[in-house]
Amino acid sequence: MAKYNKIDWTLHTNYSKAIESSKSTGKPILIYFHSESCEGCKRLETSVFNDLQLIAAVTNYTIPVWVEVENPGPNPRVSELVGSHIFIMSPALQLISSDGDIYHKFLGAPLHTRLDLGYCRVHHDVPGDISANDTVAQLSIGLAKQAMSSFHYCAADSLLRKALTHSAPGSVTTQEAEYWLPVAQDRGRYPEDVMPAEAIAQTAIVSEVRRFCEILVQVPDQELMADWPGAQGEGGWVHYTDCLRELCLGVFQMLKDVATEAGHERAAQEQNLSRAQMIIRDWQIAFRELQGTLIGLNTTEYDQQHFHQNFTLGKQRTIRNNIVHCVMAEFWAHAPAIRATLEASRSSSNYKAGVSPTLTNWEKYGPPPHNFGSIQSLLTLWEKRHHQLVEEFSGISDTELEATLSWWEDSAVSVRFRLCRLGWHFHDHASVIETICQRIGHERTETEFLAKLLFNALGRAEGEMIGLPRETQDRLFSNATYQLKERSDELFEVYNKYIKNSENASPKDTSTKQVERITA
Repeated sequence: MAKYNKIDWTLHTNYSKAIESSKSTGKPILIYFHSESCEGCKRLETSVFNDLQLIAAVTNYTIPVWVEVENPGPNPRVSELVGSHIFIMSPALQLISSDGDIYHKFLGAPLHTRLDLGYCRVHHDVPGDISANDTVAQLSIGLAKQAMSSFHYCAADSLLRKALTHSAPGSVTTQEAEYWLPVAQDRGRYPEDVMPAEAIAQTAIVSEVRRFCEILVQVPDQELMADWPGAQGEGGWVHYTDCLRELCLGVFQMLKDVATEAGHERAAQEQNLSRAQMIIRDWQIAFRELQGTLIGLNTTEYDQQHFHQNFTLGKQRTIRNNIVHCVMAEFWAHAPAIRATLEASRSSSNYKAGVSPTLTNWEKYGPPPHNFGSIQSLLTLWEKRHHQLVEEFSGISDTELEATLSWWEDSAVSVRFRLCRLGWHFHDHASVIETICQRIGHERTETEFLAKLLFNALGRAEGEMIGLPRETQDRLFSNATYQLKERSDELFEVYNKYIKNSENASPKDTSTKQVERITA
């Protein structure tokens, strides 16, 4: 170990050489985004990167690349790299493939947000607290993920056990190693694949819609037009419930009817949606549509890399990465900026000028979710935090919509813009997830498209009730909730044989040409 006294970084100006070295040696690239004005970066260089054990590990197992993100003007190579790997609150230290696939993001590293076209600077969100031992341990975790991506599970097992020897009991590093170890030992099978689902939903209607859709997507498409053996619909639907497809359309219309009745009742009571609530209504629809893209996916598909060509140098985030990013961006980044703007405009004693809204939110609610763990737990957290924000922001007045404040931006941004962004950000990622599904070979079924339609209708109905008391919302949804439960029970009974086969199915055959990249 004595021969290693420093990390021999390749500069971003020689990134092409780093790619060649990575491909020829099989070593992943350890990419570090350095900012001269970042206090967390200075700590890394003085207290972490000079550790002899870490230096040896980095030298032996990676191609280390140093990217300088503070520059007098845009640099094409820096712009490519920062634009591909730094989004909102992204770790400054990442382990990636020569194709740009992200194997691992080092938890506890400084967090940066990229700034402006050209990306010649970043905003420092969180200074980080990763130690040298944790960095060594997380490097082993990243190398284990690389090994699993090539189905080298024995090597991954050994690396994860090595990580546990370097990490402190109970630390997030230990938690991640302990999560991936059973995956490696079971040759890619996830623990939650054989565990009961957790209660994701916050309300009864959401629970029933989700249950109906999760049963629906297990039914083969050829059953959609088969004679429906269950109960016929009522009224006009008695003539339009002769197959499963029409049953789904009946559920869709039932949810749309709830939205219509909610709007009518609001108008009768002169409780029309405010401007802010109209924006939140659109955000709620986008939230449900994004959730609808996840119905029908299996656990391994959340972590499957998908675009193994170096066209975008890393914009190949997995589906899990996209969802974690959305949860983090909504609750831990943009929502605190909205809250800080409102507090400042209201001259609230809670507002402290110069204090990062991100850090304030972090201190109160804890860190955002990580890129590992149960998908059910992630979706449960998302539902809870999103619901919290909808209730919190539904009281924003028309005047407050125009209040402005800067977060990482050079100029002040209005509450209206930030609130609108919450919705179109979700639409953006819904389209990204659909693209990923195509790339990883997940062919959408008709039942999945119908499930997405039902989630859209749910969002529209919920959106019309923004700002109403919970008891009023429950009353408006009560009949639909009851009807959905009856239909879900019926659906399960009619198609039980398919659902059982789906539940007992083994994981996908990893010997196929379309490999599953178990990385995060």
